[in-house]
Amino acid sequence: MPAVLEGGQPEPPAIQVMSSVAGDLEREVLAGIEEEGVPYVVARPRETGGADALALEAARRSSLDVGVGIDAAGRVSVAHGLLPEPVGGLASEGAATSVFARTAGHNAARIVIGIPLRI
Repeated sequence: MPAVLEGGQPEPPAIQVMSSVAGDLEREVLAGIEEEGVPYVVARPRETGGADALALEAARRSSLDVGVGIDAAGRVSVAHGLLPEPVGGLASEGAATSVFARTAGHNAARIVIGIPLRI
């Protein structure tokens, strides 16, 4: 069921980004999503967790079933709400580079619009 805003209007569809810290990686992820023309919403979780857990929670909250998690250690992960784990190859092993973060944003958006992912 889509989220409803005050006044009864449905919340517009968007990729949910759960980010533990604002900064360069977050800006790169958001730039990648934006460059593909897909809307996003940024949330700051109260409990911090790993990027994979954040991405899965973000995907569950997203009306588009796609979420991105960015943890305090600089890891970035992309998840789909219908999958039990983050999307293979779209989670950084350690702290992500700015190039990886932007590509992750592009790929999250590309999952939504149904075009091939960037490698």
